[in-house]
Amino acid sequence: MRNSNDPIAASDVRIGIPVADVDAATRAYRILLGAPAADRQWAAANGSLVLLDADSDPSVDFVVPDEARARAQLERRGLSATDHAPIGVTEAIGREVEWPVLDHIVLTHSDADAAIALYAGRFGLSLRRVRPLGDGLDQLFFRTPTVVVEVVAGPAMTDRDRFGGIAWLTEDIDADQERIVEAGLDTSEVREGRKPGTRVCTVRERVLGTPTLLIEQSPRLDDLS
Repeated sequence: MRNSNDPIAASDVRIGIPVADVDAATRAYRILLGAPAADRQWAAANGSLVLLDADSDPSVDFVVPDEARARAQLERRGLSATDHAPIGVTEAIGREVEWPVLDHIVLTHSDADAAIALYAGRFGLSLRRVRPLGDGLDQLFFRTPTVVVEVVAGPAMTDRDRFGGIAWLTEDIDADQERIVEAGLDTSEVREGRKPGTRVCTVRERVLGTPTLLIEQSPRLDDLS
């Protein structure tokens, strides 16, 4: 169990997504996630999502109890605030809600060992699994107490954006898929997921600014516990 006094005891995550058309993205995210908690911002049960201007970089901030102490601890671990931007830390923002729930986020990195050193060694996330994908790629699974962080790492990822997508948890994927299709979003049919016991569908809307998946699974995170 993580030390509750650790200033980098990350729990939730805040995702910043650049979008080309803020108004169109806001309409799409209203359909997908419901009403925003504030301008450009949606609260999730285990984090938040913020829409950024198109010329911004995507950002992933791990939510910590005390941002100033966490940044100081990261510097003691040899990581400055700009070394691995846009990966960072922040304090909790927004309101508490039960839904939506972030199931997992996908990140990329050019080197698996460096990714483990960064996310497990410096940010203190728990490394739960390493899955070789072939062609020099590895799929690394980390987790906070509330969110799975999947990192696809290898030389082929060198020129890729560090942030690779979001999966949102749903209790009834058939009902949610039907609802968002009827509301006008381009969404795939429901299909079996790669992980046994999961069903998924892809929300195929570029306006969202990132690859987006809905996932139904039970029990959640069981094979990464």
